[in-house]
Amino acid sequence: MSRRIAMRPPIPSPVRRRLLQALIASGLVGFAERNRALAQTAPGYRALVCLFQQGGNDGENMLVRFDGPGYQKYNAVRPAASSLNIPQGQLAPIQPANLGTPFGFHPACAPLKPLFDQNKLAVIANVGVLAKPSVRAGLENGTIPRPANLFSHPNMELAAQSADASGFTRTGWGGRAADRLEAMTPQILFPALTSINSLRSYALANTSIPLTVPDNPWFTLGGSNNWEFDVTRDAAMREILSLPRENIYDDVAQVLAEEGLAASSIVHPILQSTTSAVTPFFAGFNTQIGRQLKTIAQLIEARAQTKVPRQLFYAHQWGYDTHGGQLGLHHTLLAEMSQALAAFQAAMNAIGVAGNVTTFTLSEFGRTFKPASNAGTDHGWGTYAMALGGAVKGGMFYGQVPEPVLDGPNDLGKEGRWIPTTSIETLGATLMRWLGVPESDMPYVFPNLGAFPVKDLGFLA
Repeated sequence: MSRRIAMRPPIPSPVRRRLLQALIASGLVGFAERNRALAQTAPGYRALVCLFQQGGNDGENMLVRFDGPGYQKYNAVRPAASSLNIPQGQLAPIQPANLGTPFGFHPACAPLKPLFDQNKLAVIANVGVLAKPSVRAGLENGTIPRPANLFSHPNMELAAQSADASGFTRTGWGGRAADRLEAMTPQILFPALTSINSLRSYALANTSIPLTVPDNPWFTLGGSNNWEFDVTRDAAMREILSLPRENIYDDVAQVLAEEGLAASSIVHPILQSTTSAVTPFFAGFNTQIGRQLKTIAQLIEARAQTKVPRQLFYAHQWGYDTHGGQLGLHHTLLAEMSQALAAFQAAMNAIGVAGNVTTFTLSEFGRTFKPASNAGTDHGWGTYAMALGGAVKGGMFYGQVPEPVLDGPNDLGKEGRWIPTTSIETLGATLMRWLGVPESDMPYVFPNLGAFPVKDLGFLA
């Protein structure tokens, strides 16, 4: 006797309706490239780009005190014998408008100096994961809680990207912001958040589904060089996706497959375009971070097609866990990052959206000021972040620069692990407020924001 299996009806959810509408609206039948003539920026368009430096960026070599006494303190801790020293004459000097002392960018960051001098780049000092405002005495005697598993890469990466020092939250502050932004514009079909080449905690959300795009121009089903076969295959896949499903796992797989097909039909022609105005700015920068920022620039250029009024992007640069042989590796990483950021900013200028796009850097922690025994550095805590774009009040440092001495008031221990004075929540709220997240939604995006007296660092116009 045969048994008929009861099939599950379609999911009556807003997410499913949005994705099905996107599938229809995207024109999957043809895959024909849409008109990509550059459109005027839609009123109110803004985009926020996160560049995460995974592994713990050594802020003390990225930015060095350039005045005589300050450099002497640096040189005393990181002399030439440490194999970490950056000679003062090689630094790219900058003078923050709000500080009396000059600093010097690492020589590999020379492409960023003009942006700082032109007031398009700001430095945020001593940023890190905190449970609450912290001082050394309270952390040492246990009256102030430390972040869970402090100095652990996976735990601190999760904490920095989720804005939760306890380590229990699995969604990110980028994803939660996308939840609220998508709820404000339910008629928009394209996802608010796009992650390039990887899906990290920052992009994970409660209600919205982030789009993940590779850092190359191939974001579609593989072609067979036979147009009729490809059309038939795509039609068969759509027919399979329309079949009833038996369980929730099939439901989820179907929704994600529909979203991927819908997104690829929009994104693939954008990445394949031969008339893009932004791609020439990345010529010669065939690095992973260069390709990622190029992809983001192309998607911003095509904002008239995606129709998203507020967008978030995530890019990821690996390799900053420099326990040994740091000098050469760190130089390479900073050079690739700086060249890509400068190219990205030039591209935004070229398409007229420099004031509508803000890029910021983030890392799970810094490195110890004290060198390690093998020409590297160990895991630290607070470090520098940067923000750049036309809306940035640049040419200045925000937050408190730690005193570069070992075993001082900013040092948790005796190796130069700076206790952060700017929380992830304060940095993030400043960025998200500019992007357009309502003040009433800040507790949703940053549940622990109330623990910190400063809610806005003021580096965005």
